[in-house]
Amino acid sequence: MESLLAPVQIAVTSIVGQHCTLGYPKEARLRAEQERPGTALVGAPVSVGERCLIANQVVIYEGVRVEDDCVIEDRVRIGYDCRVGPRSRLMYGAYVCDRVVVGAEVRLAGFVCDGTMIGDRATVMGDLVHEYAQPHRDWWEVDEAPPVIEADSVVGYGARVVGGVRIGPRSYVAAGSVVTKDVPPEHVVTGVDVQTPAAQWRGRRLQDLIRHWQARRAPAPPR
Repeated sequence: MESLLAPVQIAVTSIVGQHCTLGYPKEARLRAEQERPGTALVGAPVSVGERCLIANQVVIYEGVRVEDDCVIEDRVRIGYDCRVGPRSRLMYGAYVCDRVVVGAEVRLAGFVCDGTMIGDRATVMGDLVHEYAQPHRDWWEVDEAPPVIEADSVVGYGARVVGGVRIGPRSYVAAGSVVTKDVPPEHVVTGVDVQTPAAQWRGRRLQDLIRHWQARRAPAPPR
């Protein structure tokens, strides 16, 4: 198995904990090796940038790029060809599937399905999943549209975003909510697809965040 691991480049300022696997081969290469032992191609390289902290029992597949100043906590899985932007934190037990793009300064936990895009400064604590509408077809035959989480949005604990929907930017999906349709910018989602414009939200706990959003998009004062 070690002969199938992809090459790995780790900056000298980064730290990797115990019992980690970096450069693990994707399934297609493993199958190719089963069919014709010794002929599988070398996997896509893994790179870890400067000042990263990779904790214990982390699995990073081939083709992954982790940019500078990231923290990857214990028991995180990052699938093949993912990109993790600078200063992002992947929290304990996060399961990131394949070809996921994570922006800068993202906080991520939970489950993230193939091909998802997560914008800068977003927080994802819940699950981002495909619709899985064609289970009768072959596992690799179907490539469903993934969710898109735009910049500065939040998906709370236990929330679930289903299918190729777009969240935000600057929207908040409350803990335990379910989203099956697009969410416009600056909305709060509760329950099942209940959307409220942030400007009309009367809940006390989100007012500081809403003011922060408003400040970020306010035009600069004239000089």
